[in-house]
Amino acid sequence: MSRRSFLDWITSTDWKIWLLFFMYPLIVGLLVQFVVLPHLFPSLHAGEGLMQGGDWLYFHRLAKDLAERIRADGWRAWELRPKGQAPAGIAAVFYSLFVPKPWVLLPFNACVHAFGGLALFYLMRDIIKEAKIAFFSALPFVFFPSAMNWYAQMHKDGIFALGVLLFLLGWERLFQDDTKRLQSLLLSLGLVLLGALVVWVVRPYAVEILWFLSLVLALVCSVIGVFAWKKSKGCLMLLSFVWLAVFGLQSVAYLEKPLEKPFTHPWYYTRWIPDFVENKLRGLAEVREAYRFIDPDAMGNIDWDVTFHSASDVIQYVPRALIVGFLAPFPRHWFQEGTSPGGALKRRICGFEMSLFYLSLPFLLLLFRHLWKSTSFWALLFFCLSMVLIYALAFPNLGPLYRERYAFLMVILALGIAGLCFWFPSCQTFRVGARSSAGKDCSRWPTVV
Repeated sequence: MSRRSFLDWITSTDWKIWLLFFMYPLIVGLLVQFVVLPHLFPSLHAGEGLMQGGDWLYFHRLAKDLAERIRADGWRAWELRPKGQAPAGIAAVFYSLFVPKPWVLLPFNACVHAFGGLALFYLMRDIIKEAKIAFFSALPFVFFPSAMNWYAQMHKDGIFALGVLLFLLGWERLFQDDTKRLQSLLLSLGLVLLGALVVWVVRPYAVEILWFLSLVLALVCSVIGVFAWKKSKGCLMLLSFVWLAVFGLQSVAYLEKPLEKPFTHPWYYTRWIPDFVENKLRGLAEVREAYRFIDPDAMGNIDWDVTFHSASDVIQYVPRALIVGFLAPFPRHWFQEGTSPGGALKRRICGFEMSLFYLSLPFLLLLFRHLWKSTSFWALLFFCLSMVLIYALAFPNLGPLYRERYAFLMVILALGIAGLCFWFPSCQTFRVGARSSAGKDCSRWPTVV
């Protein structure tokens, strides 16, 4: 089968794409747990197919303990987050139904990863109107080696990435839809809330951040909507669903009462900044301070000496945080030796992935030329830029930063790959589709100068 005919075949129906995205992590996960770790890298093998030095060892122990309690006391003993860890609660279900071995989770992990890849494919197809290019754009998310941390082992990030991509897909379709039909708007709203619910399962605090960003977006849309009131009949309906999404996200964020932790980090309040906003900034400072002292000597620490004691400290660090958030680990980190088992190998893998990301950035600017009028494009950039910035402010360590920003960075990379297609004369469908999409999408809002 030729390359062209394969692309035609694989993109002809969505289930074929999902099957490819499912089979790859499943096969790789089986190879990692049964061949690579036990036989090729036994020094990194912690037993039962798990790698030494990862959080999955702790999750595995929690899941085994919970599965034993379920067998003894029944399903009433089950909890979603034993000691705050949702991967352990999910694994305990599989351990109770089958055997308490990590490999029983591999089909579930592969399924989650496949749906995440499919959501990114849908996202890109909506924007660029070309299935083949959307397929290529989604490939890094599925095939990047760093994703093995969650589909070949056990972690929160696969589920988190799926939730994020569903959330972004919902917002993109909410702004992209030109039919203004109630059914399509309800579907978009459902995707936003479903994505938030999936995120809530593993990282409840992230839903509160997404809700706050959605509130900011809704306020901006409302201000712009005042100018579009007489130019677009669907403006009122769109704004109604935007605010419905905001209130729905607030409900998801407070499905359970958040733990009230007293502030302990010294902080100097600024008079002109509302306390509601400044407490969010102080919360970031608290998280950063906690991470600074988890392992002060870790090789993955970056800007470890930076602390925040006021809003001005945070604002002054924003330019550097954007550089760290989008470009770290830097080339100087790629060839250093790690302190954790397999750390050197992980750094080489990160170097490969970041090299591709660096190469995609100029093409993102090229795509920007063609989609700068697209409301959905701006909404995607707003969420991705904001979340990566927040993570860079909160995490002075490359490990959690790299994992938690993964979905947002993959959206940026996918857009860069789509921008690359503007260089090829054969992509006329993409060129016309992208311009048409931008034109239709921006018709809902006027250009404000």
